[in-house]
Amino acid sequence: MPVRELVVAGGLLKNKFLMQLYADVCDMPLSTIVSEQGPALGAAIHAAVAAGAYPDVRAGAAAMGGANRGAYTPDPERARAYDALYAEYRRLHDYFGRGENDVLHRLRAIRRAAVTGK
Repeated sequence: MPVRELVVAGGLLKNKFLMQLYADVCDMPLSTIVSEQGPALGAAIHAAVAAGAYPDVRAGAAAMGGANRGAYTPDPERARAYDALYAEYRRLHDYFGRGENDVLHRLRAIRRAAVTGK
């Protein structure tokens, strides 16, 4: 299933720099919930459904919840830069962590020998 949007809740919402970074790295809009107490609101929605106030969770969430759609939108230039960095990370990971180049395994053995003396 393709991901088209991320909805963020919790304390990290207070860090605007981090939210913009997430939008840029993921290259997709971030929406934020309107409540500062997301878990409590979720519990209240489920309780309201259980009490019969709403026929299902989707209806309860529509009535009681809400989101600021697209609160953070990705900067295309920064998103391209993060894509380039991630491509390099993957190349390095594959080079050092797979196939015939077992340098990471050798480095771990050296560390193990230094720590244990064996």
